[in-house]
Amino acid sequence: MPVATADILRSLSDNAGTDFANAQSLPPAIYHNQEIYDLEVGRLFHRGWICVGRTAEIPNPGDFISYDIVGEPIFVIRQKNRTIKAFPNVCLHRCSRLLDGEGHVSKVSCPYHSWTYDLGGQLIGAPFMQKTPNFDRKFYRLNQLSCETWEGFIYVSLDPDASPIASKLQNLQNEIAEFRMADYVPVYQEHEVWHTNWKCLVENFMDVYHLHRVHADSFNKYSSYEHATELFPGEDAYSYHFVQEDAGAHSVAANPDNSWLKGDKRHRTYLINLFPAHVVQLQPDMLWYLSILPDGLDRVKIRWAMSIPSEILQAAQDRDAVIAGQLDLLKQVNSEDRPTVERVFQGTQAVAARQGPLSWLERNCWDFGRYLARELGA
Repeated sequence: MPVATADILRSLSDNAGTDFANAQSLPPAIYHNQEIYDLEVGRLFHRGWICVGRTAEIPNPGDFISYDIVGEPIFVIRQKNRTIKAFPNVCLHRCSRLLDGEGHVSKVSCPYHSWTYDLGGQLIGAPFMQKTPNFDRKFYRLNQLSCETWEGFIYVSLDPDASPIASKLQNLQNEIAEFRMADYVPVYQEHEVWHTNWKCLVENFMDVYHLHRVHADSFNKYSSYEHATELFPGEDAYSYHFVQEDAGAHSVAANPDNSWLKGDKRHRTYLINLFPAHVVQLQPDMLWYLSILPDGLDRVKIRWAMSIPSEILQAAQDRDAVIAGQLDLLKQVNSEDRPTVERVFQGTQAVAARQGPLSWLERNCWDFGRYLARELGA
């Protein structure tokens, strides 16, 4: 018998209100309830800040990225004054999608009837409309969406009253500012669809407990990161932990030309979840992030990408080899994680599925659950 939505929310609230020492995993039914999913779409993804890419991916005026925020098509585009604006990806005439994928345009032209907009969204061309009574193109402009940048990431919110994202991340900014993440150079990006619930993937990214088993041949090949991990209480907009390595042979490390990272941070990796579903792995030698969007209860769309610090690329004798080495690792990690999170999702729909006690290494999963409890009104 399906678990009632009210019971799921009650369980979520009870778990969020307990001490972490008594915390449990999310109620299994939360991954399979359509009413919960509808709440998530409306309150988390259609109101929150959603990462759509990196500023360095659209360096020139007219460069754009199109994106679908759970059924709401949008695009971001670099302006002539170097700012970035976001718009609904819908023509004002007959609602055709305007742009596909990523690329460059000098103006935005609808592929259906050639209505054409400048980079700022103003209609500048509407062929064969001159005989239409009361039509004046100056009255037609694409509605500008909330768009902000933080540490080189581009965020869009469908909520016109969304509070500035930087104000939510000030303490995190203070923690990671020395990395100069905005200067990392994008070198690879990919889109994938996995057959799992979006929450399973977010939790897995922030879960340190699975590394010793799932990533024994990748992240944990040379050392046990569980014992090098420090976790922190989450804030309303994010949670994080870091892995502190030493200057060993296989440690992450800042390039010798990097003079701004000091002390332990030269060998530190941050794992960050910017709620609802932007997860980041920040290292002195690499940046990996996933922008995660639900596509129903049992599918998740992922835009994942990798960047490398410019000083590492400039110093490399073989730039392609540096990129390939990091990329091979990330692809291996994804190949290990995908069957894992899909298996977890399958298990949560079983009659025998129950909440279980969380390890101290799953602190960020509990923080994520507390965020869900706050935002879903539990």
